[in-house]
Amino acid sequence: MLLPRRTWTTRIPISKLTTMKKNLVLSGFALFSLLLFPLSRAWAIVALPETSAKLAPLTQKGETRVDVRGNVVTDEDGLPVMGATVTATATGQKAVTDGDGNFFLPAVPQGSELRVTYVGMHALSVKAKANLVIRLKSDAKMLDEFVVTGMFNRKKEGFTGSAVTIKGEDLKRYSTTNIAKALSAIAPGLRIAENIVNGSNPNNLPDMRMRGGANMDLGASTSSQVLAVQGEYETYANQPLLIMDGFEISVQTLADLDPDRVASIVMLKDAAATAIYGSRAANGVIVIETKTPKPGRIWVTYGGEMRIENPDLTGYNLMNASEKLEAERISGLYAMGGQTVDKWRLYQSKLRQVLAGVDTYWLGKPLQTALQQRHTVTLEGGDEALRYRLYVGYNHSPGVMKGSKRDVLTGALDFQYRLPKVLLKNSITIDNSTADESPWGSFDQYTRLNPYLKPYGENGELLKRLDDFSGLGGERDYLNPMYNTTFNSKDRSKNFSVRELFKVEYTPLADLRLEAAFSLSKSIGNRDKFRPAQHTAFDGITDPTLRGDYRRSQSELVKWGVDLTGSWNKQLADHYITANARMSLQEHSRDTYGTYVTGFPNDNMDNLLFGKKYNEKVDGIESTSRSIGWVLAGGYSYKYKYAFDFNLRLDGSSEFGKDNRWAPFWSTGLRWDVKKEPWLAGLSWLSDFVLRATYGTTGSQGFNPYQAHGYYTYANLLLPYYSSDATGSEILAMHNEKLKWQTTRNLNFGAELGALDHRVTARVEYYRKVTNNMITMVSLAPSVGFAQYPENIGKLENRGWEITLSAIPYRNVARQCYWTVTLNGSHNTDKLLQISEAMRHINDVNAGNLKNAPLPRYEEGQSVNRIWVVRSLGIDPASGDEILLKRNGEMTSAVNWDAKDAVPVGNTEPTWQGHFNTSFTYMGWGIDVSMMYRFGGQVYNQTLIDKVENANLKYNADRRVTQLRWKKPGDRAMFREINPGGSETKASSRFVMDENLLQGSSLSLYYRMDRNNTPFIKRLGVNSARLAFNMEDFFYLSTVKRERGTSYPFSRQFIFSLNVGF
Repeated sequence: MLLPRRTWTTRIPISKLTTMKKNLVLSGFALFSLLLFPLSRAWAIVALPETSAKLAPLTQKGETRVDVRGNVVTDEDGLPVMGATVTATATGQKAVTDGDGNFFLPAVPQGSELRVTYVGMHALSVKAKANLVIRLKSDAKMLDEFVVTGMFNRKKEGFTGSAVTIKGEDLKRYSTTNIAKALSAIAPGLRIAENIVNGSNPNNLPDMRMRGGANMDLGASTSSQVLAVQGEYETYANQPLLIMDGFEISVQTLADLDPDRVASIVMLKDAAATAIYGSRAANGVIVIETKTPKPGRIWVTYGGEMRIENPDLTGYNLMNASEKLEAERISGLYAMGGQTVDKWRLYQSKLRQVLAGVDTYWLGKPLQTALQQRHTVTLEGGDEALRYRLYVGYNHSPGVMKGSKRDVLTGALDFQYRLPKVLLKNSITIDNSTADESPWGSFDQYTRLNPYLKPYGENGELLKRLDDFSGLGGERDYLNPMYNTTFNSKDRSKNFSVRELFKVEYTPLADLRLEAAFSLSKSIGNRDKFRPAQHTAFDGITDPTLRGDYRRSQSELVKWGVDLTGSWNKQLADHYITANARMSLQEHSRDTYGTYVTGFPNDNMDNLLFGKKYNEKVDGIESTSRSIGWVLAGGYSYKYKYAFDFNLRLDGSSEFGKDNRWAPFWSTGLRWDVKKEPWLAGLSWLSDFVLRATYGTTGSQGFNPYQAHGYYTYANLLLPYYSSDATGSEILAMHNEKLKWQTTRNLNFGAELGALDHRVTARVEYYRKVTNNMITMVSLAPSVGFAQYPENIGKLENRGWEITLSAIPYRNVARQCYWTVTLNGSHNTDKLLQISEAMRHINDVNAGNLKNAPLPRYEEGQSVNRIWVVRSLGIDPASGDEILLKRNGEMTSAVNWDAKDAVPVGNTEPTWQGHFNTSFTYMGWGIDVSMMYRFGGQVYNQTLIDKVENANLKYNADRRVTQLRWKKPGDRAMFREINPGGSETKASSRFVMDENLLQGSSLSLYYRMDRNNTPFIKRLGVNSARLAFNMEDFFYLSTVKRERGTSYPFSRQFIFSLNVGF
């Protein structure tokens, strides 16, 4: 019913808005929001509390009545709730809270019930008295009661699956920028694989693995023409499915996501939790829910971060100038082929440089201390009918290698409009990113440069070539990687994406909810890589049409999806029944092309059009895939003591042949809340005791959409044929019409314990995953005519344990003082149960390529993480040669090394890995510490073979190059006799080492101010503020010393952050 006209003219809270927005900046924001959005309802319908209450009935005889003045605030942060309805059930009086959350009800029976309601927050009943402070819990605050699956919200007491819920506010305790890293600190079983090559490159993507791997990536697509557009299409074979607000996102979107936008994250692990996603869920599911608009007046929040990032070079142990020259002398570098006067003079010239104090620290040349920053502004507000949220964020992340960076600009606008029984939601997000790779080249180039060299000549010019080994055989000098920074070059990726999400929720009955959702996303990316003729890559090339090159690729990805969902939840006395159904339709289309041009005489001509020689055609690929799925899920619970649920899904995909286009996936589970049994009622110290068991199947696709079908292409035939206007076609790829769906059978047992009023909790999970018909791209011999072939290659098993132990040693609610301690860990083992002929062929190929580093080998009954090398008994004290063991146990020498004798020696999968976390808070102050541990696994120490035993001493090497060497008969040594050109040692077990690791993952200190613990901020117009200092990766202790971050070093971060709410 419309309000009377006089209500509209007298209730517009202009004076209240003026009071709330005293400063000009915030008033400007408010005016800007009014111009953009039709928010008159959100601002106008706020009744003054003194006059909004209905008149009370006459006082009954002997009844005590009081005038109730109260304040309604949010439970999370104590901020006022504007527009909440307060009803006196005894008299029918009603009041609506004002902009400060205040209300007034006159002459209410003392002690009677007051009912407080607000859309999006849980209703609360309190007893009437003169002064009240009422704290409402939002939906996000009630996460402990529900499991958000991204499709259907399930009541936790009746949910049988394995799920871990993390509140958004907890993410920044463990990382201010890296959500994946924060998740791995909280949830056991999620591992971020350490990238020992790319280190802390800001354009690197996290390789997340949940409960081992269900996929194998045995082949990689390569193209000399088309460069991968950074971020958008890069992924990993065992990446979990990422769902944000109900729709799939890329791992790059997760990497760029601001933790302050996250309301909650749920990790779904077993089949009972993930089967609703069917063929996309074999690697687990991570469900992200972003924050919804906050009710009330316009809330303005600013977030700022300043990050200092320093290179972490603790794994490097290179020689200084005097040590390096001495190592050259000891090795006999200047005596090779006989001593001569020229060799003696060469040595003396370098000695003079050392004595003159030349000791260049080459590792510091390409590095910098990076200053990063993030700034965000959020405007939100509204009433019970309309809510809105506007977010703008900018993240500037230069890396520790000079010239590398990633800049991301994000804008998001969310609306929620509520009608009777209908809720409309619309969200649009725009991301624009720019990624630059460092022009300084790969970091390992600098680790090889001799410290007695100067990068500059006598006249201050940067030298193009370094060193002088004239007369020593082999190369006499080498190129200076710093030289490429003296001119303009680039390796830049740009990506612009738009995501639109629209939902309609209809609730015809209290127990029935119907939902229709549509998503559309489009991203356009391009990558430009330019090197002029001066670049060292063209040194020695004389043809001007080939000196300098430009590669450009462009990609366009369009995805859309439609979901129709129905949910019915009914409480019938002691019986709780839930039934859910969904139909999903998706389409992914991708169009990529690339071109290559050469002949760029100088660095000013950095445009594709300036090239002298063009490739005759543009290379590229187009692909489209479609999928459809039906889901039926149900559950039953009796007194929330015994629960049963099931999930059924039927998936269809255009990626498979006509005989294998459809596949079913399913799961079922049981839950028993043992604590609710009468025979445990007497155990007052026991808070929780829950047992769960689930079983089901999920699957994955993950290959080129056209690889199961026979298609033709014109791409390689679009050449100019002047004698004819015809063109030909050829087979696109070697296809496999019989390709089958990959499926994973998942068994899970779980137990949850709580004691002493939940001050001590424990959670234990056991799982077993068996993946059948694993799909991968198998590399083929060039003679076949195709690079790869898709095949179902075998069967893989993963099994393991996950444990989480938590305790609250100290708790004082009155002083807001809490101390919590958590230890989590996981143990995973994998085994190949069945392999195909293609995998046996790969073993033969790898055996032929095995040299000084181990290569994968696949054997039934063995782990895919095994290290396959030839067994070694060490260095023979008599001869200084390495003693090896053949497969049959026979001893032999290093000269008889044979790759066919390689056996499994170690396993890179740790026995246990996890985190130790502790938090302490007191009256707004807080400290959080997280440490990561890993022990029981092995690594192959490539540094010892490349920079020690096989080190070419024309380049710098590890300090251990002269240590523990065999010198004469009888010496017990770890390494063979020093040789200036290296020992040419092949892969052996001598370099397999046990690795135990402890890393300081994060340390956070903060102080949170609100109007409760810091009243003076109200006079400043501030509702809340948070000051914080964080350190990430602040120490790294390992039993194995090896070089980490070989192409791009690792780093440490120091972060200062400020969040202010007005």
